[in-house]
Amino acid sequence: MREVARRVDDRTVNLESSANHWLVEGGEDTRPRLSEVTAPTLVIHATEDPFFPPGHAVALAREVPGAELLLLDGVGHQAPPRWTWDLVVPAILRHTAP
Repeated sequence: MREVARRVDDRTVNLESSANHWLVEGGEDTRPRLSEVTAPTLVIHATEDPFFPPGHAVALAREVPGAELLLLDGVGHQAPPRWTWDLVVPAILRHTAP
């Protein structure tokens, strides 16, 4: 994890912009419009995310019509680690297949 954090820091041109989770405020509340989404939706979320608990993903998948939810057990707030790829990659391929 530390190596990943170092790489993210090394490639980040503007550290303030990389902290976007805390800078987002204002704007239109989009939650009421989630039921209007017509694109096939795959929600991939981690069970151990300390910033956004899995309930956020469950709620999102529930409100987007036909959304599929894939929870990654034991994963935190990060890109899916290599050990989850056997689950994540096939799910994405199925989801994006013609």
